[in-house]
Amino acid sequence: MSDRSAPILAVAGLAAAALIVLPLLRDDEGATGFDGSIQSGTCADPTDDLVVDLEDEDDADDETNDVEPYLAVGADGEPVTVGYYGASEVPGFGVGLLHTGEPFSLVLSDPDSDEAVACGDLLQPDDEGFEEVGVAVVQLLPVEGSDVQGFAILERARLERELDIPPTRARIVLSAEPVPVPAEVVEGYEVLVQGGSCATPSEEDLLLEMESDDEHDVSPFDAVAPGSTDPVTVAYYGASGVPGFGLAAAYTDHEFSLVITDPGSNDPVACGDVLEPDDDKYTETGLALVQLLPTGDAGPQGFALVDRRGMQRELDITPTLLRVLLFAPPAEGA
Repeated sequence: MSDRSAPILAVAGLAAAALIVLPLLRDDEGATGFDGSIQSGTCADPTDDLVVDLEDEDDADDETNDVEPYLAVGADGEPVTVGYYGASEVPGFGVGLLHTGEPFSLVLSDPDSDEAVACGDLLQPDDEGFEEVGVAVVQLLPVEGSDVQGFAILERARLERELDIPPTRARIVLSAEPVPVPAEVVEGYEVLVQGGSCATPSEEDLLLEMESDDEHDVSPFDAVAPGSTDPVTVAYYGASGVPGFGLAAAYTDHEFSLVITDPGSNDPVACGDVLEPDDDKYTETGLALVQLLPTGDAGPQGFALVDRRGMQRELDITPTLLRVLLFAPPAEGA
C-alpha cells in the first residue's frame, strides 16, 4: 500500500460531517426509464440518414426500457434508486465509425412522449489507446430544460466463434437530478475502496487502491469532434481492477465504500457506498452501480460500475473491474 493511502480513513472521518448527500430516491419516485438510439448528424444538427435503436436484452418485454432505474438495498433495507442504468447492444453500428470523420449522436427519449431528454455527440477519442481497445465515452447533456444527464460507454464487443454478436455495446448511466459540475478541468483523481460507509468509515485499516497504469486512476477523457483538431473533455474516466476486492463483498454484512481523492492533497473529494443490488439480474451478472457524491462544495459527482470479470484459465486476472465516470463541464464545440 502506498504512502498516499495512509491518511484517508482519518481524513474521510473528518470529512463526513461536511458530506453533501443528495437524497436517494425511493423506488416509487422518479422516471420509469428512457429509450435510446444512435442517429447520424450531431445533437444540434441531426439527420435521418441513419437511425439505430438500442437493443436491450429485455426488448421482447414491451414494459422495459433501454435505460431503467437501478435499485439497490439502502441502509434501512428498503429499495432506493441509485441512478439509471442500461447495457444495450447496438446492431449495425461499430465503434470504428467514430474514426471516419462522419458525425453521429446518441439520443435518449421519454418512452411515453418520444420527446428527447438528453443527447450526446459521438466523438473520436483523442487517446490512441482507446481506439485500440475499442472504447469511447459520450457526454450526455440535458435537452430543452430536462435534468437528465450522464454518460455512455461504447465498447467493441468481443467476437466469439460460432456466435452472432452485434459489434457494439452501449453502457448508459444517468442522473435525473441537476448535477453541479466544477467549472475547471483538473488533471485527475485517485480511487480507494475503504471499509465502512462514507458517513461512518471503518476504524479498521482496510484500504485497497484502484490499480491503474496511467498517471491517475481517473483522468479527463478527451475527444475530438469531426472536422476539428482541438480535443474537448467529455468526462473523467478510469477503468481497472482493485486487487483484493470482489463484488461479492456487497452481499456480506460488512459495509464498503469508494473514495475519490485529490492526488495532490490526498483529501477525499467524493464518496459512494457500495450497496447490494435489489434486482436479481444484476446479482446474476455480477454488477453494482455506485453513486459518487461530493464531500465538499466543489467536489466531483458521478458513478462507478463494479463489474465481475469473466475468469480465464491460466491467466491471473483481478476478479473485479471498476469503471469510474465523473461529470466534467459541458464540452464546448462538440
